[in-house]
Amino acid sequence: MVSPEYNHSMSPALAHLLNHFGSSLFSYKPSAIVTYSVGQWGGARAAVGMRSFLSELGCLPVSAMIHIPKAHEVLAEDGSFLASVDAERWTSYFARTFTQLTWWASAAQNQRNAIDPHKLAPAFKKNPS
Repeated sequence: MVSPEYNHSMSPALAHLLNHFGSSLFSYKPSAIVTYSVGQWGGARAAVGMRSFLSELGCLPVSAMIHIPKAHEVLAEDGSFLASVDAERWTSYFARTFTQLTWWASAAQNQRNAIDPHKLAPAFKKNPS
């Protein structure tokens, strides 16, 4: 999940999109949190809220997160690194998160193939009350 920091929180548009589809779509799926900002914290404050938001959806975030402070000084408009940036250092930083995400995605897929989690705890089809 990628989000800018917006008033110390995740993007309202992203929250609305996730709420629209509901938790059943995201449950039992690993995720990674990537945040960015024009400030010095790189969206770290937004990431704290995103972790609980995603967990509540059942979309399990990995522990390593990516924060990109002063994103306009790191990334070009097309998403590539600017020439003035140490791309190798940033790539290494990203790799920690993506390695965790890949490992957990593989483990979750293997477990889903063995046992369908939706049969163990089916999604609500009607109002739970």
